[in-house]
Amino acid sequence: MNTSLEWLRSVKSLPSPPEQIDHVLVAIGSSSSEDYNIVEIIQYDPSMALSVLKVANSPLYGYSTKISSLQQAADLLGTGAIKDIILRTPILERLTLDQNKSLIDLKSLWLHCGLTAAISAGLARLMGDLESDICFTAGLIHDVGLIALAAYHPHDLAAALETSHAENISLIDAEKKVFGFNSYNVSITLITAWNFPVALSNLYKTEDNNSGLASKVCAVVALSKLLSKEWGYPGCYHHPSERDREKLLQYLEISSNDLSGWEPHLKKEALLAVNGLKGFNT
Repeated sequence: MNTSLEWLRSVKSLPSPPEQIDHVLVAIGSSSSEDYNIVEIIQYDPSMALSVLKVANSPLYGYSTKISSLQQAADLLGTGAIKDIILRTPILERLTLDQNKSLIDLKSLWLHCGLTAAISAGLARLMGDLESDICFTAGLIHDVGLIALAAYHPHDLAAALETSHAENISLIDAEKKVFGFNSYNVSITLITAWNFPVALSNLYKTEDNNSGLASKVCAVVALSKLLSKEWGYPGCYHHPSERDREKLLQYLEISSNDLSGWEPHLKKEALLAVNGLKGFNT
């Protein structure tokens, strides 16, 4: 399977589910020039965001500062270029690969990515010392490796999920057994091949080697995943450890009382994401 990891270096883009593409195209078609906000239209789609970031960080633009957020990419590329990228986004034909519970539910995965993005941005605003648009983007694309495996190796990923359940091990460990590598390795491979900045690539380097947190952005995304799971939302296949909560709060210099006070606001942010993912919140 290691040859598959090498093959992933040549992947140009990741597909989006047909429902999401339809929603985006309808929104673009019905929006007037006065209220046209391309970022708002695609903000909850990780595949489209990855494609936009890939183009923005390409040598073609030669931007001296690496582009770390969807908003930065939109400012650089402009609405017309992003619309062209969206129109070239491949369609993920197998949205619900199977109703078998052992398989990845891509509806839930897309919802999880949007929720993690929204909660991450909300935390950044409340903390006050991080850029919310970078945290939003990091949360949105944090499962890029899992999306890639679901799109290009669905049957092997299903086998990994079944192994995880049967042997009571983490999905990351089960992926290693089935593929010879895991979805974090896939994420690093794609992010490196696409020339993404350190602010985004750090998300995966620490999760894979357990060497600690690389940045506050990484910690914010991890805490957002944990909160999403605690609030009962689906799609978090790589579950953060319950014991990590206190470590994350200490690293981010957030007290438990702070977080308790922030939770009502963060839950509203999560609900906005759910409502923004039309067809993905059922």
